[in-house]
Amino acid sequence: MLLAPRRFPIVKYAGLGVSMLILTIGVSSLSAQGVSSIAQGFQTKDSGVVSGALVSLKDNTPNAVELATPGNVQDLIGIAGSKSLIELSNGVGSLQVVTNGTTDALVTDINGDVKTGDHITASPISGVGMKATTSGVVVGTAQANLSGVTTHEQQVTNKKGKVVTVKIGTIPVQVDKVFYQAPNDSNSFLPPVLSDFASSVAGHTVSPIRILAASLLIALLFVIVTILLYSAVRSSIISIGRNPLSEQAVHKSLLEVGLTIVGVLVFTVIVVYLILTT
Repeated sequence: MLLAPRRFPIVKYAGLGVSMLILTIGVSSLSAQGVSSIAQGFQTKDSGVVSGALVSLKDNTPNAVELATPGNVQDLIGIAGSKSLIELSNGVGSLQVVTNGTTDALVTDINGDVKTGDHITASPISGVGMKATTSGVVVGTAQANLSGVTTHEQQVTNKKGKVVTVKIGTIPVQVDKVFYQAPNDSNSFLPPVLSDFASSVAGHTVSPIRILAASLLIALLFVIVTILLYSAVRSSIISIGRNPLSEQAVHKSLLEVGLTIVGVLVFTVIVVYLILTT
């Protein structure tokens, strides 16, 4: 059954209340969530959150989620689901969100046809994922082609005022929130692994400049530690060779150097963390 056509700007999808769109797709197809998934309990006041919807952490509300959109994609946490192999809960969560493993997810071809291996991110339609074509936070990787499953169509009006028809369906997605570095992203000059690691540490997308600054600081730390260790060991060997009775003083000196290195290491780690998270 096709949904009745509607006209509304894509930029205002976040307020649609995705439930009316999702329920017609067949929630029953989502009842058998992948048994290999791990879910965590969260609270939500968003009536549009159903199984298969992408959700993000809600600002200033502990242990609460809302439908994911491009506006809150930085806080993307997982996919609403049920019947996971492991369900973690603190006793107050009313919604199970799959944060790891494979589960069915709602996706659309609004950003191009979704195929196996494509990275899935939040689309302008609240709670529905789409193919990621630019660098940013993704919820996981598609495990099937959207063209190979039952879909339903919805007519929408894009930013240019043109009416377009998009397809929405459910496909299995391997949930693994990371920062996706698009291969053709001309704004990137850093290795994808480095960007993924920085974003994982910070919990959000980190600008290349901050990553570069943190990397240079870590490199400087390595140089400083190497110089201190080399100088301390060399001086100790020379001192003991000249005066064997100075061994106790040399040990004390080495201990002081070791404590200095630990202090520099801790200070650098704190500074790097602040650079990445603020």
